[in-house]
Amino acid sequence: MNQTKLIKDIHDQIINYLEDQNKNVGLTNPNVSIDHLHKEFNISLDKSTDFDGIRNIIEKYLSLSVKTGSTNFYNQLFSGFSVTGYLGELLTAATNNAMHTFEMSSAASLMEIELINKMCSLTGYKNGFGTFVTGGSNGNLLGMLAAIYQFDPNIKDDGMFGSKVLTGFVSEESHYSFLKAANQLGIGTKQIIKVSCDHNGHMDPSALEQSIEQSIHSGNQPFFVGATAGTTVRGTFDPFNDLADICEKFNLWLHIDASWGGSVMISSKHKYLMDGSARSDSITWCAHKMMGMPLICTAALFKDSSILKKINTVEDTDYLFHDDSNQNMNLGEHSLQCGRRTDAVKLWLSWKYLGDKGFEKNIDHIFEMAQYAKEKIKSSALLNLISPVESLNICFQIQPDSLEKSDWNQFNILVREKLLSEGKIMVNYANINSATCIRLITANFKLKQKDLDYFFFELEKIVTELLNN
Repeated sequence: MNQTKLIKDIHDQIINYLEDQNKNVGLTNPNVSIDHLHKEFNISLDKSTDFDGIRNIIEKYLSLSVKTGSTNFYNQLFSGFSVTGYLGELLTAATNNAMHTFEMSSAASLMEIELINKMCSLTGYKNGFGTFVTGGSNGNLLGMLAAIYQFDPNIKDDGMFGSKVLTGFVSEESHYSFLKAANQLGIGTKQIIKVSCDHNGHMDPSALEQSIEQSIHSGNQPFFVGATAGTTVRGTFDPFNDLADICEKFNLWLHIDASWGGSVMISSKHKYLMDGSARSDSITWCAHKMMGMPLICTAALFKDSSILKKINTVEDTDYLFHDDSNQNMNLGEHSLQCGRRTDAVKLWLSWKYLGDKGFEKNIDHIFEMAQYAKEKIKSSALLNLISPVESLNICFQIQPDSLEKSDWNQFNILVREKLLSEGKIMVNYANINSATCIRLITANFKLKQKDLDYFFFELEKIVTELLNN
């Protein structure tokens, strides 16, 4: 078998996999275990195989993969399948270009610049710039790095030795990547202060101001506030205008982790959730979430168009970045990494196809599906909303009258595990205060009311079975 025939055969397998997604055939393989995987794959690299062996391995890999494009997949902050996004991924893999220099990826560089300008405009950054990064965590790190540079540009060359202890502030419901960034940048995780939230999960501005004042009183140096646009569990949006007022008062960098919720800026109906975003200094925006792109597709945007080059360039790189007519188009000088995929291609193709109106329609639709799910829960005597539905996160608890309240948490986990084991539906659970609840995410553009009806039917059927046993 030659490589061309292998590629054609694998494409046929992939098409079958995608068609099964559309038919909702076997969302997950309930028999997956470490022992089973070792048996099926022969994971060891001690012995090679031929193209026929590779084809068989790929076939097994597809059969064991969770069908995240299915309308029965509610587990993560991403779902669905984009044809243009997929085609962009094919182009990216087939061409195998890198984004560090214009001469390596001329068309992709122009696509990325166009996207960055578009996303900055939607954000409200009139003269902003940005870069595509390897996910939301990387974008949040880049925002924190820029904040350090703003505090003291000399730290870039001299390090933080001898400087005051830097302190950053995030909400208690923020993503863990802020702590990882503090570790990676040498600030220390203990210097990231968790600010309390209101009862619905929004960062409390008064608590933030109090925390900043306490840090100053302790002799430390506040430098950074990390707000969230769409928290991981509840999907809530922090009060950006209030936070911006405080950051301006204390001269702090305001970063918004909009990995989940940044895409609402495309929707006329829902962009109010991002009110005040234009007053931030930087934003992380993941298009592989609400915009349905294949992983990874994330942009880090900055109000100051010059900051990225300041924090990411070093000397003696003439072997890579040549002094020529296109040197201002070398996007590697603005990015944290050198070797970087052409992730912009899939988003540019998709935006070219759908346009603003197409993405807006999709986003409005999944918000409508979230509201439909909310109403289903409100009408049920068995289910109870644990947190208001602000975006696409529906957090509810199964509360059977026949069980003691103290048993509800474990029962919700049991129901979720039963759903997963049957291989038809995948949904996650989370903890909000003392309640363990089911967290349903309506991120798939193809989602219909009948799909949610099926979800709640299967859920209540399993509840009945478990209670009767």
